[in-house]
Amino acid sequence: MERPNYWRAAVCGFVATYVMTVAAQWAGGIGLPRLDPSRLMAFSFGKSPYVFGLFAHAMNGVVLGLMYAKWEKLIPGKNAWIKGIWIGIITTLAAKIIVGPLVGPPRPFWGSGPMLALVTSTIAHLAFGLALAVGYARDGER
Repeated sequence: MERPNYWRAAVCGFVATYVMTVAAQWAGGIGLPRLDPSRLMAFSFGKSPYVFGLFAHAMNGVVLGLMYAKWEKLIPGKNAWIKGIWIGIITTLAAKIIVGPLVGPPRPFWGSGPMLALVTSTIAHLAFGLALAVGYARDGER
């Protein structure tokens, strides 16, 4: 059994977070609301500078990359693309059910406006999952 490569996982998590952030910003180009996860993170710290939110968001991606390396074999799918889709779904659900209520502004989640934000969030988290899983995959696993 091959040991996880944690350095590679950390770098892939960081890069996947960047890909996610870009996807969340580009969603505005197709009529969906733009999301800024770093601003949400900064909001959760009170009146913190935006750079704290950027750092927190990047570190979330690194931690998720490390978790992926540790538990990659438990994720369903025979290749990195399927695993990436699963990671996108899992992180979307975790962001909306666990993290969102803890760090986000208090407002109802299932209204019509937030439903469009859920679409953007899902696209962004799928981009994260795919970038992480495909980036971390060894040559024969793609």
